[in-house]
Amino acid sequence: MNINQRLENLRSLMADRKIDAYIIPTSDPHQSEYLSDHYKEREFISGFTGSAGTAVVTPTEAKVWTDSRYFLQAEKELAHSDFELMKMGDEDYPTVEEYLEENVNEFGKIAFNGNLFSVREYKKLSESMGSRTLVSDIDYISDLWKDRPDLRKDKAWILEEKYAGESTASKLSRIREEMDENGYDYYFIGAVEDICWLLNIRGNDIDYNPVVLCYMLISKDRAYLCIDQEKLDGETKDYLEANKIKIHSYNYIFTLLKDIPGKNRIFLDPARTNVAIYDAINSNVKVSTGTNITTNMKAIKNETEIANTKKAYIIDGVTLVKFFNWLEVGATTGTLNEYVASKKLHELRAENESFIEESFATIMGYKDNAAIVHYAPANVGSKTIRTEGMVLIDSGAHYKEGTTDITRTVALGTLNQAEKDDYTLVLKSHIALFLAKFKEKTTGARLDSIAKYPLWQAGKDFFHGTGHGVGYLLTVHEGPQRLGLGPGSEIEFKEHMFTSIEPGLYISNSHGIRIENQAVVQKALENEFGRFLEFENLTYVPIDTRPINVDMLTNEEINWINDYNQKCEEVLAAYLEGADLEYLKESCKQI
Repeated sequence: MNINQRLENLRSLMADRKIDAYIIPTSDPHQSEYLSDHYKEREFISGFTGSAGTAVVTPTEAKVWTDSRYFLQAEKELAHSDFELMKMGDEDYPTVEEYLEENVNEFGKIAFNGNLFSVREYKKLSESMGSRTLVSDIDYISDLWKDRPDLRKDKAWILEEKYAGESTASKLSRIREEMDENGYDYYFIGAVEDICWLLNIRGNDIDYNPVVLCYMLISKDRAYLCIDQEKLDGETKDYLEANKIKIHSYNYIFTLLKDIPGKNRIFLDPARTNVAIYDAINSNVKVSTGTNITTNMKAIKNETEIANTKKAYIIDGVTLVKFFNWLEVGATTGTLNEYVASKKLHELRAENESFIEESFATIMGYKDNAAIVHYAPANVGSKTIRTEGMVLIDSGAHYKEGTTDITRTVALGTLNQAEKDDYTLVLKSHIALFLAKFKEKTTGARLDSIAKYPLWQAGKDFFHGTGHGVGYLLTVHEGPQRLGLGPGSEIEFKEHMFTSIEPGLYISNSHGIRIENQAVVQKALENEFGRFLEFENLTYVPIDTRPINVDMLTNEEINWINDYNQKCEEVLAAYLEGADLEYLKESCKQI
């Protein structure tokens, strides 16, 4: 069945209940960023494979909204169907709400699957739809998707305290202290990465995210975990029971919520709670909302998590030096392409004893493909990598020691002046945040301006976030903080938060550049003017100096890049030998 046939069948179902618009979000019941194959409904109906977007189908039109990371990808993938790309953030395109307001009559019906729609999104939609009816109990995609992949049954596993750094009992105690301070009788958690962090367990339910699908409800004296119990072996069950966690089946959460006595107060995160869950709560129960308590707690890394992450970056740094040496040799043969190179990087990472899986699909764009922000090479159609131009590689891994996320743009041959200047601007933007000291309580939006200043000076910009929080063996993109604009940019940066720092510049049909390190927020100084913070680097992979236009750098920036590459050599040299060691030394030469 092709995409247009699926659309025709969906519209037939819509007509039976006189539905004027059907919304298909990119979501699962936990509002996860990455989805198991079972929940890729928007991809099924539209053919667009990006990790973010919303599809809307009416009797006569079909649209997909996505952000700037995926504009080029979406244009290609939607080209052979009746779906039309709607560019989020572009003033020439309406938002989903504006489109529905314009195209659904004032007494029309708008439907969606409430299990996949967050309370926050429902409220946003409801406030703008006036007298239109919202129907949240329709699951059309399940009717259409006959060969839908099954949910995984892999076993969950325990993350030992030597990696986690804090016991489940301690975390539960801290949660209950906050519940008590705020008068919450119950706390519902729908975010699976928060539950896994709290319980010090991990799983294999979603590619690139070592988590297990589950819900949790915490009271003042009890804690309930709702999970497919086939995923728990004897050891994990014993561990949870020893921590006084009551285990129930996955859907039993609806019973638990319905059974909460009236006049109690429950706290939940509307961005990570689906509409079906919310509707199950007894109407006499008082609901308080906000960012998950666990989200704020896990954003502040403990000393064990920081120390282990540093070890993970040594493992990853050694692997990437080996890879880049292999890549540059391979480029001289004329037989190497983007897809083969991405598979080689996976193989090298998998050789490490503590490797678990990649933390996201490797982005590997050569020359003009690098201008596609989230370009993932395919087996068919990948570019041959040669000794010319630049290649952008954004990749990461989950190790037992922690999670990595790193981007390097590497010159494989002679570059033109525009490529050199653009590379240098991105490098200046990257360095700007590592040189910065900033007052405590500074938000991500303000820090974003520091990073972008060198680019703005040249009349250039990029349109993705400058940085995101990074989870500890959980999700590579972790809130609540964000370097950039949009949700999370108002969050204050605090000591021991992790963040990526990844400015870029993308010139369509020419080249793309991004340089990314991970950092931890540390105290810089304290005086009569207050407490100041700074970013401590965690990543050690040489930054390519061959594309740099040195005339564009200040002495301070030159010193930073020289010091950084020298530190890379000091940290990694003991783990390398032969040609790989020589490649490291050559890459770390001073400018």
